[in-house]
Amino acid sequence: MNKGIIMEQRRKYMVVLTKDGAFYKAMPIKGVDIGMEVIFEPFSKRKKSMLLHRKKDYSSFLSFFAFISMILFFVLPFCFITENNKVYAYVGVHLNPSIEFELNQDLNVQSIRTTTHEAEQLTKQLMNYKDQHLTDVIRRIMEKTEEAGFTNKQKHMIVGISSLQEEDANLIESIRQELYPQPSDWEITTVYVPNEIRNLAEAREISMDELMTKTIMEEEPGLYNSSNIEMNMDDKDKALIQSFYNSEINHPSSVSDDRGNKQSHSTFLE
Repeated sequence: MNKGIIMEQRRKYMVVLTKDGAFYKAMPIKGVDIGMEVIFEPFSKRKKSMLLHRKKDYSSFLSFFAFISMILFFVLPFCFITENNKVYAYVGVHLNPSIEFELNQDLNVQSIRTTTHEAEQLTKQLMNYKDQHLTDVIRRIMEKTEEAGFTNKQKHMIVGISSLQEEDANLIESIRQELYPQPSDWEITTVYVPNEIRNLAEAREISMDELMTKTIMEEEPGLYNSSNIEMNMDDKDKALIQSFYNSEINHPSSVSDDRGNKQSHSTFLE
């Protein structure tokens, strides 16, 4: 408690003299006059208290803002990454070892599934394939396959495409166009694979290309009938697929078109 005599009175403050001879700037008090003894509150102490209170409020606001910013910083990117990495389609590549890719909507590889020892050894040589475009990864696999001596004599490659959107024609055509400019000594056949066949192949732990080809060649008539698949493919496409699998067993001569040029083909299983 501070007690003193009012020596000066101003609108925003007053000057008070205490009994020990000290002068204080104090908060003004209404209804008092100069010369009166009053109990006062030093102006500097009140002002400091007000500033501390304001700083405390400001600090609380900054802490809250920082907390919200931290949540947005960590949560929002995760939401975008999760959406971007969502599986959009599966692509199986069969050169000799079979390799299956999980793709996002940008056709960037998210993961690889293998069903043979050769394919597993081959994919171990692929460094930093995640988030790389499908065609870039396929080109690298073609190079590694040739280096390892896994290629068949005709250099045939079957690319099976299975979209979660069910027969996404735009996706299939996009991949076919991307693969077409491959080296001329490769024969590439693109085939649409229904999700039913892909799921069954995964359950059997075989490649979807292998099961799809057996379905095309009617080696599994029960699967063909139960799937109710109407296959729209010409004799040339079927001959290319037949030649590819025969070449692994009997090594027959290459199958080409009438002009002797290697081409890319699309086959739909509906």
